[in-house]
Amino acid sequence: MITSLRNQKVAAAVRLHRKRGRSASGTTLLEGPNLLAEAVAARAPVRVVFGLTDDRTSRDAAAGIGAEWVPVTEEVLRKMATTSEPQSPVAVVAIPDDPLPSSGHLLAAWGVRDPGNTGTLIRTAAAFGMSFAAGPDTADLWSPKVLRSAAGGHWRTSLGVVADLEELKGADRTLVATVVAHGEPPAVLRDLSCAALLIGDEAHGLPGEISAAADLRITITMAGGTESLNAAVAGAILAYELSGDASGGPPAPD
Repeated sequence: MITSLRNQKVAAAVRLHRKRGRSASGTTLLEGPNLLAEAVAARAPVRVVFGLTDDRTSRDAAAGIGAEWVPVTEEVLRKMATTSEPQSPVAVVAIPDDPLPSSGHLLAAWGVRDPGNTGTLIRTAAAFGMSFAAGPDTADLWSPKVLRSAAGGHWRTSLGVVADLEELKGADRTLVATVVAHGEPPAVLRDLSCAALLIGDEAHGLPGEISAAADLRITITMAGGTESLNAAVAGAILAYELSGDASGGPPAPD
């Protein structure tokens, strides 16, 4: 059992709290039993699982995938975790480096700095069968807070980081910008067979040059007078429209 906060393995895990540490090692942290279970189910490359001695579920999960199991004290677990009241386990997992698919719908966060919104958008993309891309100035996709907000979405969709719109076009994708006013109604999304839906920062929206370069601009009309929606909420509404489920279909059989 690791009892020292100065242990080398503990120090290496703590370095993953920062983007620089994650980039240097190509790994990140998963916190809690639910995220570990999602990673195990997806056969993600989990390398080390740190957990309390009575956490048999995590110990068995580590054994089942060939990951190293390292028992730790509660004090050590709190040191490695990024939450104030962490649940066992804390696991180290390799960050995949897979290319974005060139076809199919894609949800793109462009300048979405808030990790909670970014993670929720990843979860939304996974829910509607879309790929996910992070544009410039978006929160790090593999930060522990983004991982928690995505609730396993990282393992159910394709993820990538892009520097410009050209990387999103793929196989004739329609670039769709979300704008506060003067855009087309969301219902037009149902006619698109391959689109990249661009969601901007909650406070400022998409940069003007990004909106101008898009093939289509969409506005969610709101009768209640609210100026704008939370970025993740807007993304979920439009992803639902784009998926085609909003168009209605035959009722489910009894």
